[in-house]
Amino acid sequence: MKKLIIITGISGTGKSSLARTLYDKLENSTLISFDTLLENVYDILGFKDKEQKESLRKINNIFYKKLIKEALFRGDEIVIVEYPFAKEWKKYFLDISLKYNYKMYTINMFAKDFDTIWNRLKIRENSSERHPSHYLQSYFLKNKNKYVPFFEYDYKKHKESYENKKRNSINLGTVININDIEEVNIDQLIKSLE
Repeated sequence: MKKLIIITGISGTGKSSLARTLYDKLENSTLISFDTLLENVYDILGFKDKEQKESLRKINNIFYKKLIKEALFRGDEIVIVEYPFAKEWKKYFLDISLKYNYKMYTINMFAKDFDTIWNRLKIRENSSERHPSHYLQSYFLKNKNKYVPFFEYDYKKHKESYENKKRNSINLGTVININDIEEVNIDQLIKSLE
C-alpha cells in the first residue's frame, strides 16, 4: 500500500527533523519540504518588500501542492510532507489520496511545553544555518552572507497558535501524536507506519 505521511505542527516542534529522519530510514521514500522549496524560490527571485515576499509564498504554496500531487500521480511508494498544515489542506489531501489510492498518516508534532518550542526557535532562528529569507522583508541571494540572523517570532501569538492546535487539526488517516521530538523512538514510529 502506498503511503502519504503528513507531518504537521507549529514552528519549532521538530517537523523538519522528523521528516528528514524518516526520509533517511524509509527506503523508496520521497520528501517534499515546503521550506526547502520556498528557500529555493526566494534564492531564484529574491524580494524587495513584504508584498513581493508574500506573492512568492503564494506561488510556492501552489507549486508545493502540484509537487505533492505529481509524486502521488507517478506512484511514489512513500511520500513525506511537512508543514504547519491547517484545516484548509484537509480537502486537498483527502481528494488526492483517494484519487491515487494512498493510505494517509497524520503525525501531529507537539512539545513538552511551549517554552521548549520557544527555546528551540531562539536557537534555530539565531543560527547562521537558518535561511535568512525567513526573517527578512528584503532578500537577494547575492547578499545572503551579509544578513545578520534576526528573531522574528512573537511569543504571545506563537503560544496562542500552539494552544489552539490549528496546525494540528487535519487528522487524516492514522493519527500519531508526538509529544516531544527528543523522546521519539524512531523504530517504533516506523512500525506504526506499516
